[in-house]
Amino acid sequence: MLTNPFYYGHFRYKGDTYEGVHEPIISKALFDEANAILSGRWRYAHGEQKPVQKPFLGLLRCATCGGAITGEVQKGHIYYRCTKKGRMVSWCEQPYTRQEALEMEISSLLKPYTLREDWADQMLKRLEDEKKQSAQALAQQVAQKRLEIEKLNLKMKKLLDTFLDDLVDRETFAAEKAKLMSQKKTLEEQKERLQVGRADWLEPFQSWILTAKNTGEIAVSGSAEDKRGLALKIFGSNLVLDCKKARGCCVKPWSLLVEKSQTGGMVDDTGLEPVTSSMSRKRSSQLS
Repeated sequence: MLTNPFYYGHFRYKGDTYEGVHEPIISKALFDEANAILSGRWRYAHGEQKPVQKPFLGLLRCATCGGAITGEVQKGHIYYRCTKKGRMVSWCEQPYTRQEALEMEISSLLKPYTLREDWADQMLKRLEDEKKQSAQALAQQVAQKRLEIEKLNLKMKKLLDTFLDDLVDRETFAAEKAKLMSQKKTLEEQKERLQVGRADWLEPFQSWILTAKNTGEIAVSGSAEDKRGLALKIFGSNLVLDCKKARGCCVKPWSLLVEKSQTGGMVDDTGLEPVTSSMSRKRSSQLS
């Protein structure tokens, strides 16, 4: 059934394919995607070996020459090595590392970027409060724009009545009408922007908090694919492989979770964490 072109607008008749006049049910792109998946399943069902997944490809670069890190299957295990296609190919001698060892390295890098559960819960609560306040403020602004638009509509109606009663000439009417319509269009666009962009920074921040809260769990028990995805979020393209060790610097906002100095992955009392009573007393004593 899923291989029938009828669904994207064609039909078969006596072995030939024709363009139909009926409305397509799905796009041709979706049809091709479904058939590509079906074709792959057929190959593997008939004995063709599935490709070996190498989850850490594209995640790291060589610390010596800057070349890409590739993966190879040797004796049933996946090994990662430098492609030796970087800036200093001739003397790059970085060793191979097995996937299991590299995964442990990635896990160790991820752990310090865990947001404490109690802090995350407090931040999410404050974020919900912020959402409500932001929604109320935006609703008031939208209502104000609607009111201003209604006033302009009333002015245009009065202007038309004045013109029809021959109280103003056509030239004055046209100029005043154009001015009012321009003001109305500006207000309508402002209203639309307010409705579309309501608190657009809150959703990404909420997603980041939830990800940071679950970082420790992913580092310990997540799949290799999950660890790779999280490492890309935290480090971007800054990870390198150096003598079987993975290292790199994080990107914002993950840098908010750690100090520049050694802190064991905890932020200081002027960082991102919610303020506790003990912190408040400490800051008060410092100020005094």
